[in-house]
Amino acid sequence: MKTVYENPWFRVIQDGRFHYIKETGADNGAVVLARQGGDFLFVRVRRPAHGDTFIEAPRGYGEPGESAAGCAARELCEETGYTVPPQALVALGRLRPNSAIFASSVQAFFAEIPMEAAPVATDGETEGLVRIAETDLHQALADGRLGDGFTLAALALFWALRPGDRPGAG
Repeated sequence: MKTVYENPWFRVIQDGRFHYIKETGADNGAVVLARQGGDFLFVRVRRPAHGDTFIEAPRGYGEPGESAAGCAARELCEETGYTVPPQALVALGRLRPNSAIFASSVQAFFAEIPMEAAPVATDGETEGLVRIAETDLHQALADGRLGDGFTLAALALFWALRPGDRPGAG
């Protein structure tokens, strides 16, 4: 096994005839589904690899020594402006965005944002907040408004919980 390319964000590793990517900070990275009232909060993000802008759940790499929950809380604040303490997050499970080529797995979380909460300034990495009513999520998937793998996997983990076990279920 040897590293054939490396930069600050990832390494390409050759293991015999196979190659895969190990992303720096991915193992404590996170994606977070956030809901405020009846709306799920997403962000609009430009993705140069696809030459397009997508609506995605907030996500990102972990910092050295940071927990996945800490990463989720930080990314939620940086991308949406809403603050939630890490201990208030509900762990949904781990996801592997592309198990054939990425060695990474990230933790998915859920955050309930209080109705009275107001956002602070974001870090500017996103192009704005997008609210989608919980009742419209299935249609947003069907019509392609939501389509990135992290968001789809996080929603699948959320919906896989028994209805009475889902965060916010009465």
